[in-house]
Amino acid sequence: MAAAGGRSLGHAAMNPALARTSAEPGGVGLMDHPLRAPGADEVELRVSLCGLCGSDVIIYRADPAASSVPLGMVIGHESVGSVVRTGLLVPEWLAPGTRVVPISTVGCGHCEACRADQPHLCARRSGLGLTQHGQAAARALVPWRNLVPVPDSVPDTTAVLAEPASIAWRAVSTVARIQPGERVAVSTTRSIGLLAGLMAQRAGATVTMIGREGPGHAARVDLAASLGLDSTTGRQPDTYDVWIEATGAGIHLARAVQELRPLGRLVMVAMYATGTAPAPVVRTSKNLDVLHSFISTRQDFEQALAFLATLPDLGERLITTYPMDRAVEALRLTADGSTDAAGRPLIKAVLQPNP
Repeated sequence: MAAAGGRSLGHAAMNPALARTSAEPGGVGLMDHPLRAPGADEVELRVSLCGLCGSDVIIYRADPAASSVPLGMVIGHESVGSVVRTGLLVPEWLAPGTRVVPISTVGCGHCEACRADQPHLCARRSGLGLTQHGQAAARALVPWRNLVPVPDSVPDTTAVLAEPASIAWRAVSTVARIQPGERVAVSTTRSIGLLAGLMAQRAGATVTMIGREGPGHAARVDLAASLGLDSTTGRQPDTYDVWIEATGAGIHLARAVQELRPLGRLVMVAMYATGTAPAPVVRTSKNLDVLHSFISTRQDFEQALAFLATLPDLGERLITTYPMDRAVEALRLTADGSTDAAGRPLIKAVLQPNP
């Protein structure tokens, strides 16, 4: 039954979800997460796909950086889904069946920052999958102001990349302001970096993907090459104008400092676990412009979806889907940086809660 005055496509009783179950390493598991009726400004989504990312890994590893994530919290914030039912104050454009992606930062909705559509600047902000229940579940509740419509030309398998693509878009276009002809390095093993590389290349930069030898390295090089991106493990001091660091690993942060030219721009987009503080950045004498780009706005999501619309089959090349009964395995493989069952690099593990 819909909330009084709301609209509905009906809903199921069981709601399997991937949640934090303990504060110990590996403390995540499947549980039933019953949903209440949507509040006046909320939408219930039927989740089609939900990607797993670095913040989910930090929860899985019980890193101190995840200490504020309570037990029972449903994780996951990189999703695509369709509207099932809505609250009383939800606009008509969010009709049942509308496909949407959620913006992960939730503002209070009332302060100056929220009124300017900048919830990441809200003093009372929270995060889906961190301090509010996420979407690694069959169904989820999301404030309607956090929803962005998905163009018909973008299939779910690519739309699930909207959140990492929005982070990449902001890093490339708004923060780094990459210009044609610039030399850009992207250190990455996952989707944000590959997307940033593609966007920087589209902006006219010469892009090199930076990796290191290890499991699946050759397959990752082949994947980057198939996307038109060059890769290297060799070191090239004072080479790059811009470095986008998307691994969250101190070793790559130190390498960026070595290989950026003096006055170069270092853009940090990854979430760093405890113990990987960016000390090398502070000690350099190159006068680097150190920039942080951890969030994205509605405008970034809209631009990212427009970019993905030009590459509608990209998701088929980057994601590996797992049913919910393999959700913990998918998160473990993500944490390990493994290859998938077919030997492909695990760029983005994606849960399929509603097969």
